[in-house]
Amino acid sequence: MEKRKPHCSLDIIKATFVTVRSLRITKTATTCAEALGITLEEVVGIIQGMTREQFYKSMTSDANSAIWQNVYHVPHASFVLYVKFTTDAEGYLMISFKEK
Repeated sequence: MEKRKPHCSLDIIKATFVTVRSLRITKTATTCAEALGITLEEVVGIIQGMTREQFYKSMTSDANSAIWQNVYHVPHASFVLYVKFTTDAEGYLMISFKEK
């Protein structure tokens, strides 16, 4: 299922991920960022610069339709990033950070 309204607030995501230490990011997203030459410090900066206008959609997880994920298309350098967040028992989590 998809919707065009964010499931979780970008302001809360930005307030949560203010430092590398507070950044919760999957290994896959970390590997993709590194492959693009983007450090975790830069990932935090990119999150802090994100806007509501970059929101693309909310979608449910393929594995569990009760879990929502917010997708953003974020311009960076000469390409656009595909950035996806979700929530779990520990809070917010970045699950995707790759070139669109």
